[in-house]
Amino acid sequence: MKTMEEQLWDYIDGLTTEAERQVIEGKIANDHQFRDQYHALLAIHQMMQQNELEEPSMSFTRNVMEQVALEPQPLALKTKVDPRVIYSIAAIFILGICSLLIYMLSNSTLSMQEMAMPTLNINVNLNVTDLVNPMALRVFFCVDILLALIYVDRLLRNKKTVRILKEA
Repeated sequence: MKTMEEQLWDYIDGLTTEAERQVIEGKIANDHQFRDQYHALLAIHQMMQQNELEEPSMSFTRNVMEQVALEPQPLALKTKVDPRVIYSIAAIFILGICSLLIYMLSNSTLSMQEMAMPTLNINVNLNVTDLVNPMALRVFFCVDILLALIYVDRLLRNKKTVRILKEA
């Protein structure tokens, strides 16, 4: 439901339906508070219509653009990805693929029969218990901890840099 002020503004602006207009006119005639609010809003409406809208000078846009040009340029945002990051991710994938390829070839056998093409029997019996031993887990966790420390160091350095730039 609309407030009294909203109803009166709609009535003054002529945005009400015929039924709403009759209800509001009845409230204005019978309710003292409604009538006082109506006269106050009507006075504001008439005062606003009497005032002319001021237009900016012809050179307003030029003046504003000159002021904008005098402002210091903001620092460029680093939206580019560092090529070293892309190369390092590619190197990790290539290293993983090469290590799998070397492992497969080292566990395969090459046999040649007379009068036939050489055949390559690839034996891919991946024994996980040999790969996941306590030493491998220790190395894995050490590398993870090292990467976490590097990340935290970089994060703290960035916060320090941002704080220094804000102070300047």
